[in-house]
Amino acid sequence: MKKRSVALLLGCVLTVLLAPASVPASAQPVEHHVTSRSAPQAGYYTGDYKISLELYSFNANLNAYDLGRKGAPPLSPIDAIKWAKTAGFDAVDVTAYYFPGYSGTAMPTKPKATILAYADQVKALAKQLGLAISGTGIGNDFANPNPAAVALDVRRAEFWVDIAAEMGAPIMRVFSGAVPSDINTYGWASIAQHRIVPALQQVAAYAATKGVKIGLQNHGDMTATAAQTIQIEQWVNNPNLSVIDDTGYFQPFQATNGNGYPWYSDIGAVLPYASSIYLKLKPDGEDSTGPLMNFNQVFTLMRQNNYEGYVPLERLWAKTDPDNPKNQKTPPYTEVSQFLAQVRAAEVATKTAPPGS
Repeated sequence: MKKRSVALLLGCVLTVLLAPASVPASAQPVEHHVTSRSAPQAGYYTGDYKISLELYSFNANLNAYDLGRKGAPPLSPIDAIKWAKTAGFDAVDVTAYYFPGYSGTAMPTKPKATILAYADQVKALAKQLGLAISGTGIGNDFANPNPAAVALDVRRAEFWVDIAAEMGAPIMRVFSGAVPSDINTYGWASIAQHRIVPALQQVAAYAATKGVKIGLQNHGDMTATAAQTIQIEQWVNNPNLSVIDDTGYFQPFQATNGNGYPWYSDIGAVLPYASSIYLKLKPDGEDSTGPLMNFNQVFTLMRQNNYEGYVPLERLWAKTDPDNPKNQKTPPYTEVSQFLAQVRAAEVATKTAPPGS
C-alpha cells in the first residue's frame, strides 16, 4: 500500500478512536498507531557534524538589547553571530525573534524592506565569517480555537518564509501550537487534523515556492511526544515539511514536565523524519533538577539513523539556576562554550560504531 493511502487510512482509524464524545483528551491511542517512514539507511555515519549556535541560547541578553528589557547584559544579534565564529561554531540558527519589527502575535511592525535589509546584513556577515546559516524560526499557534488567529499565524509564517529565503536559511521552524482550551471537547486528533494540519500544509506549500523547508518542532505542546509529532507530519503529507527533533522537549501529553519520560526513545523515533536536531543541555528542558543529556547516546542515535544535518545547540536556564544570564555581568559565553565542548567531545567519541550497529 502506498504511503499516502496508509496515512489516510491511519487518519480515519484515529479519527474514530479519538472521536470527541468517546475518548478523553488525556487518553491518546495515537501513541500506538504511528509507523516509521523508513528504516535507517544501512551502515553507521562516521563523518563530522556542523554544529550551530541557536541564538536563543542568548535570549535574555538579546531581549535586553532589542527590547530594552532589564536584568541581563545586552547583546546584539550581530555580536552574537560574531561570537559564534570565535567560539568555534560552524553555523548559526538566527531565530526571527531578534529581527527588527518581529511580533509573536501580529504582522511585523517594521516595513518589509527594512527587515529584508537586515536579512541581507546577517547573510553577508555570516558569509564574511565563514559561518553557514542553519535555519531560522518563529513562534506560532496553529491549534488556536480562533480561526482568525490561525489564519493570521499562517500569514505571519509566509512573511517570515520570505525573510528566511532572503537570508539563505534552508529551513524555518514552526510549532504545532499550545494545547487549546477545547481539547476535552474535540480531542487531540480532531484538533490536529482540522486546525494544525491544514495550516502546515498551506505554509509548507508556500515555502516550497521560495526554496525554504518548513520544520515542525516538537515542543511539549500538541507535539509533546514523538508519536504525535510523526503523526502530524504524516497527515500533512508534504515533502517540504520535515521535523525538527527537539531533544529537550519530549514529555507525556499535557504533562507539566518530562520527569521519567523515555526521552531517548522518542529522540530516536523522530530522527528518520528530521532535517534538524536541536540539542539541549538537559532532556527535560529547563528543569534545573533534571539529569544532564547523555550526548554520546544522542550522537549514537544520530549516526545509527544516518542523520547528517545541522546540530543547533540551544542552552536554556531555569530562573533558579545560579548561572542564569540575569545573574551574570556578561553574556553567558563560558556556559555556551562549555556546552559546545561537551558536544564536540561526544561527536568524536561516537565516530566508531558500537557492536551490532
